[in-house]
Amino acid sequence: MSLIVYAALLAAAYMAWRHGAARALLAVYLPVLLLIPDAFRAITPGLPDPNFNQAAIIPVAIAAALSHGRFWRPAPLDVLMVLFALCVAWSDYSARGYEAAQNLVFAMLCSVIGPYTVARLLTASDPALHVQLARRIVALVFAVGVIGVWEARFGYNPFMALFGPLFPGQGTGWVTTFRHGMARVAGPFSHAILAGIIMAITYRLHRWLQQRGEWQRAPLPGMGWLPWPPDKVMRVALLAALFMTVARGPWVGALVGSGIAHVAMARNPRRAIWLSLGGLLLGGLIGGALLANYLDIRPGQAMTMSQESALYRKVLFEKYFDIAIDHMWFGWGLTDWPKVPGMESIDNYYLLLSLMHGLPAMLLLVLMLLGGATLCIRKALREPPRSHSLGYTFAAIFVLVFVSLGTVYMGEQVLPVLFLTLGWAQGWLVGGPLPSAHERASAAAAAPPSPAPRSGFRHVIS
Repeated sequence: MSLIVYAALLAAAYMAWRHGAARALLAVYLPVLLLIPDAFRAITPGLPDPNFNQAAIIPVAIAAALSHGRFWRPAPLDVLMVLFALCVAWSDYSARGYEAAQNLVFAMLCSVIGPYTVARLLTASDPALHVQLARRIVALVFAVGVIGVWEARFGYNPFMALFGPLFPGQGTGWVTTFRHGMARVAGPFSHAILAGIIMAITYRLHRWLQQRGEWQRAPLPGMGWLPWPPDKVMRVALLAALFMTVARGPWVGALVGSGIAHVAMARNPRRAIWLSLGGLLLGGLIGGALLANYLDIRPGQAMTMSQESALYRKVLFEKYFDIAIDHMWFGWGLTDWPKVPGMESIDNYYLLLSLMHGLPAMLLLVLMLLGGATLCIRKALREPPRSHSLGYTFAAIFVLVFVSLGTVYMGEQVLPVLFLTLGWAQGWLVGGPLPSAHERASAAAAAPPSPAPRSGFRHVIS
């Protein structure tokens, strides 16, 4: 029954063949990525075991390479992405051998290189795709947030319940967790903190669409009856979904990222970005001092659950740091580092990545996040003030992910979503200016209807 995963590959291949890579990305890959849990895989003897989104990206990536590959020119984020994927794949292969490492090697191809390449190639050649891509992501995650009300109320994950019977023995480790007496919404993203990161990313994309006036009409079919503007309803729903994850790391990341994103509204963006960076630095220093005082536990003093969680992370880092340094170049492999008794869960992805794949892999990830944010801000500052540049949104997303990964591992859909966004950002960096909503509507009204392609093959590689 697990071979049903390959239905995603066939659907994406058909859509790419008949309508091109961009349509396959929007109509198949994104729904599969954002609505189907990552934990369910096709058990294929002798081959890697793909999940739904890994299977779906293969034909989309092939179609994108055939139709747009000739326009590709190397860029900084391209190089960092390839080095990261190679570093992680080689690390696990050298530590555990190919038979044990094949799924991770496959993940680097289909969850890192594939999403990055597709978004990078397609958005660089078609500026209108930026809005389509953002709208589709927001619509899908908005639907997840609405369904999440059920999980928050009953402590029951409908996404896991729907797909679980098709994959006996898979995904059983992901259960609904509770905090402060509330069920933490995870949706199809397996864990509430991972869901929080996806919700925070989506909220930033929605705010960009709002600022550009892309939601003037009913954003989704059937929303026209609402007595309130649909874009504001979606904004409140996404904030509520982020709140229902009860995930402090993504909350802090979203707050930090908003300081970058709001530069898009400033009359003087250069001054605003410096004020934002200064505020973030000051907030970090104050937060660090408060955390140190918070964790100054006297012997015999009772601790709250929050203090226990924060203290666990502090002690965890201290105990695992030397283990990471012992294999600093390529790590210990995916699961083979020496475990500290009672501290098997490493709730800091930078430490975890250093243990698994070495310091170079961790530094490459940090460089992609912070370097990508810097590149996007530099280009955005060259655009007119209050032009609602997409660069500030990308920078905010990379910063919020950077902060959030200090509290959780980068797994499940967060990995392909992040690299899809990195590729998207690089496509924006090398592509042309985005047309406004008014310009797109005028162009669509003036353009004659285009004839249908004579065959799917010609359409894909033309």
